[in-house]
Amino acid sequence: MAAVQSRMIVLGTALPAFSLPDTTSGKIISSADYAGKPLAVAFICNHCPYVLHIADAFAAFAKDYQAKGL
Repeated sequence: MAAVQSRMIVLGTALPAFSLPDTTSGKIISSADYAGKPLAVAFICNHCPYVLHIADAFAAFAKDYQAKGL
């Protein structure tokens, strides 16, 4: 069970400002870095069984769409 309940926002809503550490490099990434560019943000837990179940497909999706500029 989640410790914090999700608060979904309507699709098409402007991206709220954020800054988060990149999990690979530790560099801080912010929404301002992507102003005017397509961006997909996924908040996932890397040890969750549901995430582990889709990890390979999610990585393939990310690789495909990164090559397309997302």
